[in-house]
Amino acid sequence: MGEVDILIPIEIFFRQSELVVTFLIILVGIAFGNLTIKGVGFGSSGVLIAAMVAGYFFQFEPVPILQNLGIVLFLLCVGLEAGPSFFRAFKQYGRRFISNVLVLLLISWVNTVAIIFLSGIPIGLGLGLFAGAFTSSPALISALQFSPDEQVIFGYGVAYPFGLIGVILFISIAVRLLRGKMEAEIQGHSRLHTAVFKLENEALHGRLIRDVAQFRTHDVVVSGLLRDLSVQPASGSTVLQTGDLLRLEGLPENVAAAGVDIGEEVHESFDGQAELDTRSIVVENTSVINRSLRDLGLQLRFNATLTRIIRADVEFVPSEDQALADGDVVVAVGSPYQLDQVEQFLGHEHHTVQRRVDIGSLAAVLFLAFAIGGIVVPLPGLGPFSLGIAGGALVAGLIFGHFGRIGNFIGRFPRNATLVLKELGLALFFVQVGLETGQSFVESLDIQAIYYAFYALLFAVVPMAGSFLVGHYLLKIPVSECFGVICGGMTFTPGLDIIHEVDKSERPIVAYSSVYPVALILVIALVQGMHLLLVSLGVAL
Repeated sequence: MGEVDILIPIEIFFRQSELVVTFLIILVGIAFGNLTIKGVGFGSSGVLIAAMVAGYFFQFEPVPILQNLGIVLFLLCVGLEAGPSFFRAFKQYGRRFISNVLVLLLISWVNTVAIIFLSGIPIGLGLGLFAGAFTSSPALISALQFSPDEQVIFGYGVAYPFGLIGVILFISIAVRLLRGKMEAEIQGHSRLHTAVFKLENEALHGRLIRDVAQFRTHDVVVSGLLRDLSVQPASGSTVLQTGDLLRLEGLPENVAAAGVDIGEEVHESFDGQAELDTRSIVVENTSVINRSLRDLGLQLRFNATLTRIIRADVEFVPSEDQALADGDVVVAVGSPYQLDQVEQFLGHEHHTVQRRVDIGSLAAVLFLAFAIGGIVVPLPGLGPFSLGIAGGALVAGLIFGHFGRIGNFIGRFPRNATLVLKELGLALFFVQVGLETGQSFVESLDIQAIYYAFYALLFAVVPMAGSFLVGHYLLKIPVSECFGVICGGMTFTPGLDIIHEVDKSERPIVAYSSVYPVALILVIALVQGMHLLLVSLGVAL
């Protein structure tokens, strides 16, 4: 029997799927959003741009259920992040930072309503321009609850790049003009200085640290002691010996004065002298909240060093005058035993943050979000009122985030897990909205877009200028901290890099992180208030 060639035909069928399209657009959009120029890019909005391009050229059909799921996940995580510090921020920072950001939002409210009313543009378009000028995704989602998607997205798309440009130019020019004043303010702040001295004064041999008058007189602390090539605990009961290397901390002139009575200054580092470890610890002990690092004396207590504080997703180097806030994540360096002691003192991580996303807890939060959003309250003269899925998700997130635990359900997840859920929700929402509005966006582009871009610049610059004038000259907030409040109020993190060129301390970052959760929530309510006022004024929808 002869050889027979058998050919097996192979065919590959590709079937269009909404999920395939959705996640392909997310992949392309994230890659585009990650492209930056000097640290500034479109970020998450890159997904919206990619979806609008796909919607224009291919007319893919959006999937409403994915849009609703995206809204819920995003606003739920916004509430979970803001919940631990949102309500306490009014008490802790109310006199200065919160007052200043409230001024910024109030000016935004008046400025936006006035421009929309006088220009005669539709409400949806105006609110979209405001959301784009503030580069605020929560404001965009809030505006979409009341106005046609096409108008809001068109306004957001036109205003977003001009909002970025407006914020960057304002802060860059203001920092350049006020650089001398900022440097003078920086010099006026007390800066902790560290130096190492070798104990050569025989009179101090055998003395306890707490009995040495020179330390009390010059207001310096012994933050570390090196003896026999190993780091020793340095507390008030530590006995000094001739030849010890003492690490002194305090004002530069005080450290120098105390060092004269001790011995010769040496350039010795303690960093490599012991087996050190690094650990992230969540602050939850109520007895340490609002107390400064100097007051807590962690180095004297445990001979461990706090190198970083993470607050509101922003990381900064703390000074000795920095007060700890509930929910801060501090990065400590020391031996494993020392870090165990610091954990017990500040609050162990597993007592505060669930190490993984608990599906039961997440389901409970989602159930509460949909339950609250589904409540309809009849209002006399106004008809039925409901928070909707967006408002329900935000309120549920704030409740669980604030209390941390309700029964057996956990409301605080790891930062990375919450961030992933939030970004996933925003990406799902952006894809569906972009597919739906891509065609109409291109068709709506005309000469009027020039005027809309100008309005966007006004929406961004006027509130920043007003907030700075009130914050610095009326509330007496230092310049760099005032800029930090403005960046937090605009939820614009890249602005901190511009401020950091002059003020490299943690103060602008603390100001930013103090108002960021408040601004994130209030900007949603601000958009709703604008909409109600504009409707009452008879502005066209």
